[in-house]
Amino acid sequence: MFRAYYSEYQSEWLKVMYQLDIHIIEEIYESIKKSTENNQQIFVLGNGGSAASASHWACDFGKGINVDGVKRLRIFSLTDQVPLITAYGNDMSYADIFVEQLKNILNRGDIVIGLSVSGDSENVIRAFQYAKDTGAQVISLVGEKEGRMKNLSDISLVIPSSDYGIVEDVHMYVNHVISQYMRKENERLKHE
Repeated sequence: MFRAYYSEYQSEWLKVMYQLDIHIIEEIYESIKKSTENNQQIFVLGNGGSAASASHWACDFGKGINVDGVKRLRIFSLTDQVPLITAYGNDMSYADIFVEQLKNILNRGDIVIGLSVSGDSENVIRAFQYAKDTGAQVISLVGEKEGRMKNLSDISLVIPSSDYGIVEDVHMYVNHVISQYMRKENERLKHE
């Protein structure tokens, strides 16, 4: 039973990987790269497993790509602010946990990246709308249901699956392929 499911999951994973749009992943990479050149901040957010992935993105881009002597990326995960999340969730609503944080720190031209399987998380939608109204760039990585996040995004990678495991695996794949490439670029820049 387990081996049959293992093979089924692996088959879907590979099918999804081959269907990913490299041009959109490249656009995400270019936006992240330009944020350093333009001294912009990046904020990553999501719920549940996507919240954990948002923290992982902040770690890999905030520390993993760093090379001494090369300008560093300014990236933060809004899911890591547990005291703020619980205060806003308790005193206002869970739907406001990200937008209220952005009101304190988001500047025009910054980037907000949302990770979601459904593409319809209300707290991410509100953050995206605020980001658009502020003049920030909005990027989403969503499952095949797309949800409202896709229409609020300047760049949207639609992952052709509704399996939350596969979609969240792709969230991490995109993080790793871009961040590890940026690390290699930074090492090259240091030696030029």
